[in-house]
Amino acid sequence: MDKIALALATVLVATAAPAVSSAETVVTQSSDGTITTTTTRTRYYYGGDTNNNGILDSQEFPRYVYYRWDMNGDGFITDDEWQLSASRWYPTNTQYKTYTAWDKNGDGRLDATEFDVVVTQSNLFNSWDANADAILETEEYETATFNLYDLNNDGKISLSEWRQGNN
Repeated sequence: MDKIALALATVLVATAAPAVSSAETVVTQSSDGTITTTTTRTRYYYGGDTNNNGILDSQEFPRYVYYRWDMNGDGFITDDEWQLSASRWYPTNTQYKTYTAWDKNGDGRLDATEFDVVVTQSNLFNSWDANADAILETEEYETATFNLYDLNNDGKISLSEWRQGNN
C-alpha cells in the first residue's frame, strides 16, 4: 500500500469507526543505572472492544460490525441498513442479498443475537484477519476498512465512493 493510500486508510479508520487510543509510559532503572523508557499505545475499537484489552478479536467482531451496520442506532438492523451494508461487506455473495433468512423471530429486522449468527456463520472476521491469528491488528483493520470504501477495487477512493460509504 503506498503512502497516500495508507494515509487515507488512517483517515477512514478515524472517520468511519472512531477509535480512542491511550498511551502508557513506563520508566525503569536497571541495577547499573541505565534508564529505559517504554511507551505502549493501545487502540480501542469503536463499539467492539468489549473487554477493553485494546484489540478486536473474533469474539468481539460481530458486535463491532453490528454497530457499523445499525446506522440509526436503534438497536436493530432494518432492511434499508441491511441492503446498504450487505452490498459493501459481502459484494460477491448473493446469499446475503436479503436478511429475511437470518430474521429468526420474523419481526422484519435483526437484533444483535440474530446478527451475530450472520457474521459468525459467514466467516466475515476471517476476511479481515489476514494473518489468521484471531486478532485484528491495526494494519488489517485499516486495509479492510479501506476496502469497504473502494467499491470498484481500483486501489483508490473517489469522492463518489467516499460519499456512498458515509451515507
